[in-house]
Amino acid sequence: DYRRRVGLGTWCNCSLGPCGRYGHTTMIPLVAPLALLLLASPTTITIPKHSKADLSPIGNSYPSVLHSIHVQPLLTTEEASHCLELARAYAAETGCWGRKDSDRHAAYATCDFPIEECDSLSVYLEDVHYHERILGAMAEAYGLELEDLTYLDFFCADYEGREGADTNRNTMDRLEPHRDGSLLSYTVLLTPPSNFEGGGTIFDALRDVEPTEEHDGVLYPDGVIRPNNAGDCCLHSGKLLHGADPVVSGQRTVLVAFVDVAEWCQRQETLALACRNWGRMDVASYRLKRQEKMTKSDMKEGSSASSDRRGWVLNNGRWLSKSSAMRGYAPALETVERRGQAEFQRKKKLEAEDVLLRDILLDKDERDPPSAHFGGDVTVL
Repeated sequence: DYRRRVGLGTWCNCSLGPCGRYGHTTMIPLVAPLALLLLASPTTITIPKHSKADLSPIGNSYPSVLHSIHVQPLLTTEEASHCLELARAYAAETGCWGRKDSDRHAAYATCDFPIEECDSLSVYLEDVHYHERILGAMAEAYGLELEDLTYLDFFCADYEGREGADTNRNTMDRLEPHRDGSLLSYTVLLTPPSNFEGGGTIFDALRDVEPTEEHDGVLYPDGVIRPNNAGDCCLHSGKLLHGADPVVSGQRTVLVAFVDVAEWCQRQETLALACRNWGRMDVASYRLKRQEKMTKSDMKEGSSASSDRRGWVLNNGRWLSKSSAMRGYAPALETVERRGQAEFQRKKKLEAEDVLLRDILLDKDERDPPSAHFGGDVTVL
């Protein structure tokens, strides 16, 4: 229970020692090496505005804190190297990086292992106060408190380039675009970038953003983010459509976590609205595929439909005369074709994503205390 461990390791300013009281200001222990703290200024990349409206349906403007992706140092080079050593030893012992785990990640299976199953790595991360550091960074970046954050999953994933790979192992070199089940997510790079080619986290919303000097060399064309050093982390909303860019050669090993935000911080109807709009686009795409499948090219020989028309094949002969130009045929709908086009789909999904990022987090003065959601006091065990 990482949330419990973090709660016991944080201190508030009420001088009562370890405290889990909601609303108390938490102070993260200064456990990271001083050099890392001095270098810990994040590179922030802002998701472009994709909704045409200046204000969201509830009146929020662009950008919100969730429009920001943060790339910053988290672990020292030595810490990252030791984590990688422990992870590789466990993977070699269990063979977990040679097969995809479809039980834990059914829709997007990855070659990984849960951190809690690797005692050596789990203990080491606690020893270096990893969770206070990473969750403290997330809380600061997105205007939250430590007690607002809960791990849904925490694992170590490995990507291996196809060049020279062992064909007997079911490895992965990429991960298709998806949205996480959590509102927040992060990735921590353990492998030095010089040890592999390619890779990185790719964001669809950044596809058209041109990299500049302001991005400090972490943003690449087509919306790919690649941290500059082992130990760097990438913090972002899990609801952004993202994936893993292919690793061409070498191995890229990362710590990944899905971090949920407490319900008292979220506007509950926002996610449902976004899912409805994304679902509508999926239905439109399916309908276009069905229309394309039922075209004149599939019509039986002898059909009265003209060969230069596009439309649906229908079994409507029982209601029409043999001379009817519409026998066995219905014209293609232009609206179906337009709504099913890839770029139209992408545009509408990004618009829904934009609105979600603006609206889903409640302002601090709008949030109820946790006790209002649990019917009593909240105690950190």
